[in-house]
Amino acid sequence: MKKRYIYLLLTFLTLSACQSPDNFLDVEPTGLIIPSTLEDLDKLLQNYAILRGVGTNTRYMDPDVYHNDASFASISSTTKDVNGYAWKHDIFPPGVNDTDYNDFYFYIHTMNYILENVNGVDPGNFNPTNRDILKAEALAQRAFEYFLVVNEYAHHYDPANPDLSGVAMPLNIDLQAQLGRSTLGEVYEQMLRDLNEALSLLGNNYQAINSYANFRPGRASIYALIAEINLFMGDFDEAVENSNRALNLYDFLYDYNTIDFANPSNPWSGYNNGSLWEFGTLNRENMWNRYNYWSFNSPFHLYAPELEALYDKDNDRRWYLFATQTSSAGVDVSPNYIYMHANSERCNGLTVPRLMLTNAEAKVRTGDGAGAIAVLNTLLANRMSTFTALTHTNDATTLQIVKNERRKELAGTSINLFDQKRYHVYGDAVPTYTRINPETGETIELKPGDDGYVVKIAPAVTDQNPNLN
Repeated sequence: MKKRYIYLLLTFLTLSACQSPDNFLDVEPTGLIIPSTLEDLDKLLQNYAILRGVGTNTRYMDPDVYHNDASFASISSTTKDVNGYAWKHDIFPPGVNDTDYNDFYFYIHTMNYILENVNGVDPGNFNPTNRDILKAEALAQRAFEYFLVVNEYAHHYDPANPDLSGVAMPLNIDLQAQLGRSTLGEVYEQMLRDLNEALSLLGNNYQAINSYANFRPGRASIYALIAEINLFMGDFDEAVENSNRALNLYDFLYDYNTIDFANPSNPWSGYNNGSLWEFGTLNRENMWNRYNYWSFNSPFHLYAPELEALYDKDNDRRWYLFATQTSSAGVDVSPNYIYMHANSERCNGLTVPRLMLTNAEAKVRTGDGAGAIAVLNTLLANRMSTFTALTHTNDATTLQIVKNERRKELAGTSINLFDQKRYHVYGDAVPTYTRINPETGETIELKPGDDGYVVKIAPAVTDQNPNLN
C-alpha cells in the first residue's frame, strides 16, 4: 500500500491527480522533510507563504478598477490580466498555469494532511497538550481557503438555490481522485462546520488573534470569518451575532491622522509608521492575514471615476494616503488617480475595518440602522481629518452609506467584485458596469449575474481533470 506524503518544499501543482501520483508517492526525496511529528505539523501551519499574492486573478475584474492608456500599458503583456479587465469568464489561454488555483489547493491539501495525521503522530519538540490547537487551526485554515476559492471560481451562494455548482472540495488526501464540483450549499456548510469545530477545540480562553503570526487564526479571527460567511449567505442575524463576538474580542484601529508618508515629497517612499504596514504581519488591524499585492507600483491601476467620486478628498485620509496622479516610474495619469499602497502589503484577508463594515451592513439589514451608523462613526473618526458624526435617517440611506464606505475602505482588495455578486443575489440594485477596452476601443459590459464575475478554471487544470468543467 502506498504511503502518502506531503513535502514541506514540494510544489503541489494541481488538484485531484492532475499530475501522476507517482510524482508524490513512495519516493522520499533527499534533503526534504517529511512531516511526521506535531512539531512538523506546526511548521506547516507556520509557513509564511500561505499569505502569498492571493486573489490576483480578480484584481482587474473589480468594477472599481479603471485603466487609461498609460496604466493599461503596465498590464498589456499579461493575457490573464487583459482578459480579466475585459470581464472575460475564461481568462487563461491553454497551457497557462493558474497560480491562484494551485496555491489555494496546495494549502487545502496541506490542511487535509495535518487533519489526517494530527491525532496519530508523536509530539517531537511540541507540547502534546496543544494537539487540539493544531487540529483547530487546520480546520479553520481549510475553511478560509475554501471561502477564497469559492468566491473566485463560482457564482454567489443563493439560499433559494443552494445546489448551484461550487468548487471541488477534497476533505482528505487522495491524489488519485478526480473530484467534480461540490454544490455551493455543500461548500458553505462545510466551511461553517470546520470553523465551529475549530472554536470548540480552541476553547474560550484561546487568544483573540495570533499577534505573532497573524496568518494563523485566533478566536476573534474565526468569529470574523463566520460572520463574513453569514453575510455572504444572507443570514444577517447570525452575521450580527458573530461579528459582535469578534469585535468584543478584538477591535484595534489605527488613527489615520497619525500616519503620513515617510517622505511627503515622494508618496511612493512608503509610510512613516516604520514597517507596520510594509509587512502585514505587523499590521495590528489585520486579524487573519492574506495579501493580494505589494505597493501597486508596477503594474498599477487607477480608481474608477465612480469610486473616486465617493471620497471627500479634502478630509478623507484614505484618499490622501492611497491616491496619487504619478506612478512610481514618473508616469502622469491625470486627470485620473492611481491606487497605491506604497511599499506595503495590501491585506485582502480579515481586518478590523472589514469586520466593522460587515457588522454595520448586517445590522442595517436586520433593522438596526442606528447601530450601523454608530459602527461607521467609530471607523470614520479614525479615517477623516475633520469628521462630523453621521446620523441615521432610514435604512435604505444607511445601507447605501455602508456600501460606499465598504468600497472606500476596502479599495485595492477586489472584495467589491464579490460584494456586487452577493448584492445581486440579495435582490439589491446592481448596475450594468461598462468599460472601454483600451486595446480595441470597444465598450465592454458587465451585467448583474454575468459569468464575467467569475474566473473560469483554467484549461491547464480541466484538461487533467475533466470533472471540473
